[in-house]
Amino acid sequence: MTTTSSKAGQARVTRASSPVVVSIVVNFRGLAETRVCVASLLAVDYADHEIVIVDNDSGGGEAAALEGEFGGGEFAGRVRVIASERNLGYGGAANLGLELALERGATYAWVLNNDTVIDRDCVRALVDAMAAEPEFGASSPVIDAPIGPEAPNGIWYAGGTANAARASTRHVLEPIEAGSGLVPTGFVTGCAMFIRCAALSKVGLFWPELFLYWEDVELCYRLTEAGWKLGVAPAAHLTHMVHGSVPSRLATYYFYRNAVLVAGRHGHARGAARAIVALSTRAARRWAACIVKGLRPFPTAETRGLFAGAAAVLSGACGLSRRPSSASSADS
Repeated sequence: MTTTSSKAGQARVTRASSPVVVSIVVNFRGLAETRVCVASLLAVDYADHEIVIVDNDSGGGEAAALEGEFGGGEFAGRVRVIASERNLGYGGAANLGLELALERGATYAWVLNNDTVIDRDCVRALVDAMAAEPEFGASSPVIDAPIGPEAPNGIWYAGGTANAARASTRHVLEPIEAGSGLVPTGFVTGCAMFIRCAALSKVGLFWPELFLYWEDVELCYRLTEAGWKLGVAPAAHLTHMVHGSVPSRLATYYFYRNAVLVAGRHGHARGAARAIVALSTRAARRWAACIVKGLRPFPTAETRGLFAGAAAVLSGACGLSRRPSSASSADS
């Protein structure tokens, strides 16, 4: 079941003054961060902008709190709240907002982590850059962050590369030359993925079965395979409130499993085999360190994820439909 802020908001967008942007914020047990993120989105200097908050079955009354705070009154027509009845994972929850953006006829859909704070000029800079270079299917602002291990120069992402077969991603952490255009990049992070809806309607939504990790890389693969470019807009900035990486066993499981799935889907048997070798080497080193040096915990999550990914590839689970159910209703 879904709840929305107003019936009037269900009408198809027909504004022609400027491209319509739908920003999508996924909330999962992060109410305080989501409130700050949405407040920054409400303050951006861009009129044709709507916000969709997707509560991913957080529990604890968070969906009701978001609905009560943003789902009406002065925000009617500007913010909608969708409450999922179950945890769909990051990509699956984002898809609820992406489907709405396609149904609304939006030009761009912007998927955001909830622990981001958006600069006032960010949306306009992204729209201007994407409008000037129609061959780009997705882009990102430069993502700033507090200085720390993940952002030694105060930059968390200014472009990057991804290789599922090697189970690796890399962010550019140095400043890039300022300008109003787009700088080509190897992949766009799901932290702030600004997607052209015409491209999305052709290649499909996030692969929901991934649940957690690699969904952004997998969508980028589909975009580039379909001939779209990916870029970073140096004139656009937001801040990612990175709290440090403390991977859970669940996150580790999905990282290993999904790297194999994505490599298998886009690199076929050879890609999956390379991913399995790369991840097996990592897991073996962890097992050796645990056994020889007495380190803990044992890498059981890594091992389970690796076997689950290999089993899924062998069963043919990588060849799922890539088109969204709502693609026919989107503008091309």
